[in-house]
Amino acid sequence: MSNEIKKTYEHKNFESDIYDFWLRKKLFDPFSYETKSKCKKFSIILPPPNITGHLHIGHAWDGYIQDAIIRYKKLSGFQTLFVPGTDHAGISAQTKFEKVLQTEKKIKRDTISDEKFIELLREWSNEQKKYIRTQWEKLGLALAYDYELFTLDDSANKIVNKLFVQLYNEKLIYRDNKLVNWDVKLKTAISDIEVIHKETKGELYYLKYKVFGVNDEYIAIATTRPETMFVDIAVFVNPTDERYKKYIGKFVINPINNEKIPVLADQYIDKNFGTGAMKCTPAHDFNDYDLAIKNKINKFKNVLNDDGTLNNLAKTPFRSFEGIDRIKARIDIVSDLEKVNSLLKKEEYVSNVGYSERTNEIVEPFLSLQWFVKMKEIASNYLKQKKKSKVSYFPNRFQKEMQRWLNNMNDWCISRQLLWGHKIPIWYNKKNNNEIYCGVEPPNSNDFIQDKDVLDTWFSSGLWPLSTTKFSLHSEKIKEFYPISVLVTGYDILFFWVARMLLQCSYLDNTIPFKNVFLHGLVRDSHGRKMSKSLNNGVDPMDVIEKYGSDSLRMFLLSTSTAGEDLKFSEEKIKYMWSFINKMWNAHIFIKDHVPSDTMCYAHKKIHFDLITLWFAKKFNDAIIKYKKNMDKYNFVISFKIIEELIWDTFCNKYIELIRPFINDNKFSTNLLIFFNLLLVIIHPFAPFVTEKMFNNFNPNKSIMLEKISKIINFPKNKYIFEIDIITEILFLAKKIRINNSFKKNDLLEFNIICNHELHVNLLNKYLSMHSVHVDQQKVKKTFATTIFTFNNFSVEFLNNKKNEKENDGLLEKKLANLKLELERSEKILNNNNFLNKASKEKINEEKKKQKNYKEQYEQVINKINELKKNK
Repeated sequence: MSNEIKKTYEHKNFESDIYDFWLRKKLFDPFSYETKSKCKKFSIILPPPNITGHLHIGHAWDGYIQDAIIRYKKLSGFQTLFVPGTDHAGISAQTKFEKVLQTEKKIKRDTISDEKFIELLREWSNEQKKYIRTQWEKLGLALAYDYELFTLDDSANKIVNKLFVQLYNEKLIYRDNKLVNWDVKLKTAISDIEVIHKETKGELYYLKYKVFGVNDEYIAIATTRPETMFVDIAVFVNPTDERYKKYIGKFVINPINNEKIPVLADQYIDKNFGTGAMKCTPAHDFNDYDLAIKNKINKFKNVLNDDGTLNNLAKTPFRSFEGIDRIKARIDIVSDLEKVNSLLKKEEYVSNVGYSERTNEIVEPFLSLQWFVKMKEIASNYLKQKKKSKVSYFPNRFQKEMQRWLNNMNDWCISRQLLWGHKIPIWYNKKNNNEIYCGVEPPNSNDFIQDKDVLDTWFSSGLWPLSTTKFSLHSEKIKEFYPISVLVTGYDILFFWVARMLLQCSYLDNTIPFKNVFLHGLVRDSHGRKMSKSLNNGVDPMDVIEKYGSDSLRMFLLSTSTAGEDLKFSEEKIKYMWSFINKMWNAHIFIKDHVPSDTMCYAHKKIHFDLITLWFAKKFNDAIIKYKKNMDKYNFVISFKIIEELIWDTFCNKYIELIRPFINDNKFSTNLLIFFNLLLVIIHPFAPFVTEKMFNNFNPNKSIMLEKISKIINFPKNKYIFEIDIITEILFLAKKIRINNSFKKNDLLEFNIICNHELHVNLLNKYLSMHSVHVDQQKVKKTFATTIFTFNNFSVEFLNNKKNEKENDGLLEKKLANLKLELERSEKILNNNNFLNKASKEKINEEKKKQKNYKEQYEQVINKINELKKNK
């Protein structure tokens, strides 16, 4: 790492070198640095990104949150483990690689064997993993790479097979013909998360289902999918609907094929929706499927082939539609219905249609032979474990969401008709297909053939906490880090991933896999829209890092949104964070320029306590208490505000200005060095690269990661610390007055302090005189004096003369306008039901205090302006 110190902050000069420094020092490995034998352990597992592409802004936010927690815990004395890994991503990886083969390698999928395809896909996945690692490095994640895992690694496959076999032997896994989401292009079942719903314009067709044996009477049915009519099994009506009561138990004629189907009754039918009657097609609609099962109808017929074309059941009196795509056939099917006078009308209709995320094909509910897990039985086991070990959710409202999902689970389809993934450990006897072996491989394997399907990606992801620790290749070394201390992920996969980990891991190991769950929201664009390819509003975190540095992006993402809330991307706020970092960088340069090089290393240096030092020590300690309290609750927004105020305002704007006249005194320069290093430690989780660089500039070849967050101890009490608050406020005020009134640096400014208790005026002037400022304390207001501000029960007046009245009037008017804006902002927040429902009591009370303070200040300024007008 270069020792050259640039006068301006430029992240490109050192971020890569810093990460290499961390790796060389093995600072991410929990066993490579000194820890106490009884040191508490803290672990996080990185949600494995798919190998299919680059990390997006959501991955960056997710990673930054976890890394900030790990670094904070490490600086708090914990032995920490942050395990990385990647997901094989089943369906998305296979479809992505097929495109890569064709476009980049000029190889058509159907020209190579399945074995060769898997071989090439594995090579490609290895390259993808390397690229993802370079992105982790740019983010600055403190990952223990020696324990990295890929979800298709042998050790991961071993635990996947172990769970499958156990569930199968306990009859909690079964095979059945059931309705699933089906991608007609990939010819596979897909999960709910892979179905993207879009508003789609189509047509709603009103059809006549003639009542059998009764002339000129029919039941009107509305449908958007007439191609499924070939396999209707019934018409359902509400039993209380007077229009259709007389038809219940009778039959109607399906107009598409003249088949006779029954009219049945069920309370599920909403008599006020549409025509109040519904055709039931259980092989092609999930609601119809549930309705049929409820009414004990189990003879379903499928009209689709696996590629989305119609099968041999698709025949009208006029023609056959076999082999024709169901969407293309729709127009001709309606035409045939018109010919038999069965089309009442058609109208434009917008419906929410599910599309495959991978192929953009309309997803079909499709009856097929699949493997399923009985989820309710597994959930009951988890609920027993939950009584022994509770999981805490941040924010807590997701506890109820999880419970609601657990109470309403359906059996889970775990099989996929793909090549890439964990092969289902089921084997069929070649001679007798009814003879099944469940396991890694049957004893006489030549007589058996393995099931062709693979497992849903979520099945292996659901075992991630165990796969990465207790059941990993390094289990003997890192098993004590299980259960995981905190799981961090987005609320959008609470049910798809978090719930499955809870159920699967607790079932296999009888232990709840993690103690805490922190759920963040989604990163939206500056207009609040979800980022998507169609809107072209995505943000590549690597582009932002290239421009502003990783720390600027990290500080923005961590300081902008609370747990469970979405975040609006803002380049302006990232620029502000860059400015904040630059402020710290300038302070570090100032210290380097004024601290003798032979005393630069701050370790073992003692603080020399004078009044100014005592004042800052108290401010620091008060801030540390609040900072740790909020970091322990994963409240990054408040934690950052505490540090920001401490560094920017208290340290840079006040403390440095206070000691500037004494900067050549070694006592003060040493104190400055010690305090700045302590500040670097507490902001390190929010800005690891730049804090390590500045720390290393003061402490060559040492790492800030081995420091500890600590309060300043053993400092004497002093009753005059309060005076320093007054001094800092007056100096800040004097600086503004000089700028606004064009006073010179050495022009003496005079102030009057009105306070209830006696101040040490001589002490005040000892420090203020060095800044060409003088104060008096009088308990009465002086003529022509302007009250500038109130602070902790005292008021400060600027002893202006007539020449400067106009300028000071302007100051008051400006202050009044600013206070009005703050009042309006505060009132708007406190009238926002969304804020009141989701914010913590602490945050609401904090905002109420702010509002009260703004009101008091506003009234004081109004009174002063009126008083001045009277005097004039």
